[in-house]
Amino acid sequence: MAVFFLAAYLISILVRPMDWWEPLLGYELVTVGAVLILLVGFPQLLARFPVLWKRVPQLKVAIGFLLAISVSLVARAWFGGALDVFVIFGKVIIFYFLIILLVKTVDDLNLLIWAFLVCALWLAVHAIMQHHLGYGFGGQEPLFRRIDPTKGTNVYQAMAYGTFSDPNDLSAALVVAIPLFITQFYRKNFLLKAASFIGIPLVAYGIYCTNSRGGVVAFGGMLLTFIMARLKGVSRYLVIILAVVGVTVAAPSRFVSSSTEGHDRAILWGQGLDMFKGNPIFGIGSGNFANTSEGHNVAHNSYVHTLAETGLLGYIPFFLIIYLTIVQLRRLLALKNLIPKSDFVLLTGLYAGLTGYLTGVYFISRQYQHILYVFLGLAAAGVYVVSERNGLRDRIFGSTQNNLRVGLMYSLGSIVVIWILIRLANLVS
Repeated sequence: MAVFFLAAYLISILVRPMDWWEPLLGYELVTVGAVLILLVGFPQLLARFPVLWKRVPQLKVAIGFLLAISVSLVARAWFGGALDVFVIFGKVIIFYFLIILLVKTVDDLNLLIWAFLVCALWLAVHAIMQHHLGYGFGGQEPLFRRIDPTKGTNVYQAMAYGTFSDPNDLSAALVVAIPLFITQFYRKNFLLKAASFIGIPLVAYGIYCTNSRGGVVAFGGMLLTFIMARLKGVSRYLVIILAVVGVTVAAPSRFVSSSTEGHDRAILWGQGLDMFKGNPIFGIGSGNFANTSEGHNVAHNSYVHTLAETGLLGYIPFFLIIYLTIVQLRRLLALKNLIPKSDFVLLTGLYAGLTGYLTGVYFISRQYQHILYVFLGLAAAGVYVVSERNGLRDRIFGSTQNNLRVGLMYSLGSIVVIWILIRLANLVS
């Protein structure tokens, strides 16, 4: 029952009917949903928290990230701001915890996945309506962008409500839905297979309607990851070539626009590194990037943004949450001969979808938003449930200390990699 309310809660924060559907306008559905989950799921949370707290290191690391975000403002003597950030981002972390703690079976996991896929279908139809009719659900119009004022080049980009008021967010989330739809073809339920067969082209066209370059990049990252995990030999490389060609041909109009925007973004990334150099431990403080950068823009890069605002104290746990989840997924996927094919396919879809989204957020600043932690939570829950029911839990989660040491080294090394990539971006933009 608690997972059912969790699924309803997920739908409410992604579709946000209280923002556009007249009968629900103004209702605090998100707050009500959170309270119901805590009330119904409290016994399970009480029983599972001590166990998973010891076994799933991401839970401790997520708390560390939450504290680091608050400390970044305490270090600047802004105690009120630190409390506000703790409360706001704390809700995101609680949702992340709820996913990991309340998902006990693969059926629970599939329920949450389908809650997300239903949202993805709604978002895709909304985007298609905006593209063809000029408005979506609730009468919302697409975003108008002027690419090149001198040439009069314009573009309309589909967007939705709340988290998805930016086309880049919408496209990145829709990208995640494609490999998750593919996983449902391996289930016995004909209706789920039919819905997936319809859903994949709808979602793909919805991505196209967003006209998002970040969406194209996220799609490429997702597709390559899915291929690398499933195929071998010549067929793997043949499909990769076809995928690259397909993405290039299907690239939306903004993908070939003038280089001015790309150059501005590279400059912002460089400014972010300068902020980090000036405040390497605590950063400049959560929420202060736009106040500090030229033009008062965000970094348009979740990793640079986190590094600049929270310093090493925040960037390391942020990186570790991602690193540990990816390592656990890859480790379990490598044991595919020891798990049912349906479990392997499900984990492959989660792996490809998460990787695609992580690729997309390299070009948008979304390190504090729900949607990233929804996907990270689903992946972590999936790994734990599948490994536990197949007697592989110790092989996946039994080397936490070593994983943390290696992850720490990779987190520091990633800063060097980011610096090199930014230098290259400034050279070619």
